[in-house]
Amino acid sequence: MKKKTIFSWVLLIGLSIASSIIVLNLTDQNSLLQKISLAISVLFITSSILLLLLPGINKSFLEFFKIKYRYYLFVLAILVLPLINWFFIPDFSSNLKNIVGSYFLWYILPALIMIIPTFHINLKPWGPLFHILGVIYLAIGFDDRYTDPTISGFIDLGYSFNALWVSALCLAIISIQFDEYLEYFNWDFDLKKIGFPIGILFSFAIIVLPVGLLTGFLVWNPTWEGIGMFLLTFLGIWFTIALPEEVIARGIIQHQMVNVAKKNLLNFKKWHKIIIILLASFIFGISHWNNTSAEFIWIYIGLATVAGIGFGACWEKYGLFSSMLMHTIIDFVWVMCFKA
Repeated sequence: MKKKTIFSWVLLIGLSIASSIIVLNLTDQNSLLQKISLAISVLFITSSILLLLLPGINKSFLEFFKIKYRYYLFVLAILVLPLINWFFIPDFSSNLKNIVGSYFLWYILPALIMIIPTFHINLKPWGPLFHILGVIYLAIGFDDRYTDPTISGFIDLGYSFNALWVSALCLAIISIQFDEYLEYFNWDFDLKKIGFPIGILFSFAIIVLPVGLLTGFLVWNPTWEGIGMFLLTFLGIWFTIALPEEVIARGIIQHQMVNVAKKNLLNFKKWHKIIIILLASFIFGISHWNNTSAEFIWIYIGLATVAGIGFGACWEKYGLFSSMLMHTIIDFVWVMCFKA
């Protein structure tokens, strides 16, 4: 067994167990059974994500799911996982209509839209559009605003569970296409994958910091709660913010737009890709419209769009790892230094 493969397995086991332990310590569920159920769910989701992304093991995992019935069972397992928390929802029977309606509307329907191309191969080259439409639909409810009835059994970690779940579902559905762009989703370590996003970060800071500080959107407010919270914050942003948002905005929307353009334009040029990055970044920016107070909506959308351009460039150059790294560092600095 290669050293890289051994390292990936150690990382997978370590991170999966660590995520479950963190969940057990952070959550304030009503019973031990609730805590254990949430921890097991997170363990399954985290393991699935890492099996699809870690170098040395993801190729064999993807080969296993090239047999269609295994692929559909894997997607189904992730799709029904939120049902575990239904056992812990207070007054479940009286809220059955809202719970089932929320689950069907914000989980089942977008997943069905995204999975359509795997049933109908003749939809090519327009099949990727179903992934784009489905993931935009899925992203609307991803931050817990509209899916609260469905996951209210996991009391205080609804957003974190949803973020990990959305990442796992998206990766599982598009895993059948990974051969087309495996290099993008591979978390293979490379100094260039680190250096490139850090270089772009300096350019981004020159634009964002003056605008943010002058408008009052950013306020210098550094916080330090110890090395443990420092690392936990970084990992939390990596897995529950950067991962789902980059998989959605770059891994599916931007990448599939490029796929459609390449297959349908006779002379695909570099400037076509630039336009797509700008469009995907604007969609990413608009998705932040309800993440701040009314006075800062357009500033937030504008800055998120600019950041999205940087993330998009990182994706095109070195894939998911680089775009996630830049995204995580930006959000981490904001949380640790500028968030009031």
